[in-house]
Amino acid sequence: MKSTAKSIEHRQAELHIEAEPDEYAAATAEAYRHLAQRATVPGFRKGKAPRHVLEQHLGREAVVDEAIEHVFPDVYEKALVAHELHPIATPQVELEQREPPTFKVIVPLPPEVTLGDYRSVRVKPEEVAVTDEHVLGALDRIRESQAVLVPVERTLKFDDFATIDVKATVEGQPFLDHQQVTYQAVAASPMPVPGFAEAIVGMSKDETREFTLPMPADFRVAELAAKECSCTVTVREVKQKELPELGDGLAKTFGFETFDALKEKVGADLESNAKNEARTTLIHNALDAIAAQGSVDFPPVLEEREIADLLQGEARRYGYKTIEDYLRMTNRSVDEIREDLRPLAHTRIVNGLVLEKIADAEGIQVAEEDITARIEELVGEAKDKDRARQFLSSPEMRESLETRLRTNRTLDRLVAIVTGSSESGAAAPAGGTEPESAPEVESHG
Repeated sequence: MKSTAKSIEHRQAELHIEAEPDEYAAATAEAYRHLAQRATVPGFRKGKAPRHVLEQHLGREAVVDEAIEHVFPDVYEKALVAHELHPIATPQVELEQREPPTFKVIVPLPPEVTLGDYRSVRVKPEEVAVTDEHVLGALDRIRESQAVLVPVERTLKFDDFATIDVKATVEGQPFLDHQQVTYQAVAASPMPVPGFAEAIVGMSKDETREFTLPMPADFRVAELAAKECSCTVTVREVKQKELPELGDGLAKTFGFETFDALKEKVGADLESNAKNEARTTLIHNALDAIAAQGSVDFPPVLEEREIADLLQGEARRYGYKTIEDYLRMTNRSVDEIREDLRPLAHTRIVNGLVLEKIADAEGIQVAEEDITARIEELVGEAKDKDRARQFLSSPEMRESLETRLRTNRTLDRLVAIVTGSSESGAAAPAGGTEPESAPEVESHG
């Protein structure tokens, strides 16, 4: 094996590898053996056809392709050892020459993080204030969640709910065809088409109305954009929303004896959520500041992998099983969405790498007894305790819990450093419980 290596941008190495004649000869012999076992050659049992017959039957190109597949892993591993390279993902491989095989390989290397004087970074926490208005707003949302729809004998008004039959076409092509669907007439709503709610307000039960609306010029389905939509709507029923009173009756619905008890719990939850959000913002700002004064460099494969994970998460969040279904809904290309997700992916990777580096610098560790204690906490919360203990005690879950505990301790330490609440050089906190809030960071070991 002959090879050269050079460093290229973003923590990658470029290898040029050429297989030696003896290596290629051995790979070619292995290729013949494998092809002979798979190929059906008239007049010969599998694996018994001579080389020249097999090559005539399959073609020289098939033999070379198979030999290249066999030789690359061996010469690649030898080149990594020769140049002391430690890849963190599958390389990009380009075949530069077929015989003898010569490869150009881009090898992703471990990220490189320089923190700088991270202990000098200070970030001011946001003040948390929960007012009576915040509590009343939350109670109103709870009240809305318990609203019921009551049929009324009058014409449809804005904010009412109507049971409708609707058919719509765009230049003769079907667009909508629904029976007995519930629709809330919200003023200026863009759904299903701008102006639809305004067109049906004032209708009575069993009334049918026909009207035409212009499709938006930026409609998500390009072939329907800026065309005329012809609608026929029949109102089957009109309902209005009735809200429960803010009192003990509403409180009992949620398991509280009095409205005051519900109000107190809502206020406490709002304060807890506000603190969590403030902590998350503080951590993000701290990680940004530390990254800005140091340097973080990593191979592009990490960003591409993170984008793929985010895209899959977006699809699941909207209830789609596959990314293809999600793309059809958005009417956008995968490349467009990937570019939209790129800044978030980059931030998540940088945050994760900086946090890992801080954990190393601070010497933050998790003992086996800490993991066991956390497992017992989780088992105590489970209904089927034996099954939970068996699941959580697996090597994979113990490793996952160790990572989470170490991350949480690092976050606690980071908050202490940037708020000045811990002296520089103080030991890492011993606690390992789950924090109320954590930023979006990714681990890239």
